[in-house]
Amino acid sequence: MTTSSFRRYTSLFILLDILKEKRLTLLDPQNWDDTNDAFYMELYKTKMGVKSLLALCFAEVRETYHIWKVFAGDANGVCIEFNKDLLLGYFKEMKSDYVKYLPLDKLKKKSDFNYDQLPFLKRFAFKDEHEFRFIYEDKDDIISSKSLPIQLDCIQRIIFNPWIPLTIFESVKAVIQEIDGCENIIIDRTSLVDNEDWKKRGKEIADLS
Repeated sequence: MTTSSFRRYTSLFILLDILKEKRLTLLDPQNWDDTNDAFYMELYKTKMGVKSLLALCFAEVRETYHIWKVFAGDANGVCIEFNKDLLLGYFKEMKSDYVKYLPLDKLKKKSDFNYDQLPFLKRFAFKDEHEFRFIYEDKDDIISSKSLPIQLDCIQRIIFNPWIPLTIFESVKAVIQEIDGCENIIIDRTSLVDNEDWKKRGKEIADLS
């Protein structure tokens, strides 16, 4: 499944940093929840002989309840929807690729893979993420983050999680719209778990409307 957007599920704090500083930040994968993934990144780092290897990941898939819960599953969770073509333009000097999801038995033949694929391989159970990943290598210095400038025109929409109270959402939305360059960004609160149209259809089926 492909779309014209990359989605970044993250926290409100990181969203504010992106909007205020007009940047995206790649981070060290050593603290990733999926230690298999982090291990492959470390293998690649060792093979390449670099001091630092950082990454920034996006989902190229429409929202699901499970993605919200895993990546932005509390009242501070947000999804930033980026224009894919513009984002690729900003990061054109960086290595990037779609993640390939494989069952364990597919990795048995060493001849089928090159070491440069290691940062873009994950176990098959993660396939629903439809992940696209950027990586940054530093040959000389040990760093834990790397920020790159962007223009806010690459942000198509900001979507808040369904667990943030509506009154708080409206207040935070107003604050965001006061940030320079954010006046025209679409800001929504997902109705994934509380959708009036869905409920209306149910009433019609039950003939209780």
